[in-house]
Amino acid sequence: MARCKVSIVIPSYNSRNTLPLALEALQAQKTSVPFEIILVDSSTDGSGDLVAARFPDVKLIRSEQRLYPGAGRNRGIREATGEILAFTDADCIADPGWVEAIAQAQLRDLGVIGGIVDNANPENATGWAYYFTEFNYWAPGAPEGFVNEIPTCCLSMKRSAFERWGPFKESGYCSDSVFHWAMAADGKRPYLDPRIRVAHINPSDFPHLLGHEYEHGKFFADARARYQGLSRWRLLLHAVTAPLLPFILFGRAFRRIRARGCQLPFFFRSSLQTFAGMTCWSMGEFSGYLGSMVSRDLHKG
Repeated sequence: MARCKVSIVIPSYNSRNTLPLALEALQAQKTSVPFEIILVDSSTDGSGDLVAARFPDVKLIRSEQRLYPGAGRNRGIREATGEILAFTDADCIADPGWVEAIAQAQLRDLGVIGGIVDNANPENATGWAYYFTEFNYWAPGAPEGFVNEIPTCCLSMKRSAFERWGPFKESGYCSDSVFHWAMAADGKRPYLDPRIRVAHINPSDFPHLLGHEYEHGKFFADARARYQGLSRWRLLLHAVTAPLLPFILFGRAFRRIRARGCQLPFFFRSSLQTFAGMTCWSMGEFSGYLGSMVSRDLHKG
């Protein structure tokens, strides 16, 4: 079976500091598979000008309006010419064999396929806290097989899969979660292939970590309420139990990292900051569930 062309779609918002590393890694891919890089930029920090000057082979799409990741990916897909759609982020460094691994994996009839997310800046405890809060499920050592969800910083699919379960949610974060919920409703799950790997450049500023996790948790709760059709009582139950979430999330992350072994010292080193990040995520969920309840009451009124 011939290997198809790969279209790599990257949303970018104020990522000038990390974007060159991401694009250099993609341009240095070791593969004979034809691929294109499509960057959808809605930055205000000059990222688009940097790309135009230093990476002329990248297909640059500019937007004056701020685009969240899902909207950026949808915009890029409209310009993509490949049969395989590959997604990563402007703060991710793809392994040299990333495109090749995706092309090989997509020869199998597995549908949506993603991979491992490693830590690109392991020297910083706050970076580890962000990493463990966001990506512990897909850390190195995760077993191959079907899983419930894979982040779009390391995900691929045939165009037919996107047409079946897309487009991505365009407002806020958690567009990848909503996409996978659509798959689950169809009885399908993504496949994790550990040979597909990126390394994520994590924020090293602790206040930024806390603010991001609160916002992410709030968007997650809003997405669950809207796309999973949660009843008022389910929303209330999730809100009431939200204070337990930091302990549940931290415990699950610890068990996964301990089972895989290699990152356990870093987990202990960053444990207080990791727990704080998970607490802010849980506070965001609490706020999101209450906000959804209030919004429904207002619409009824």
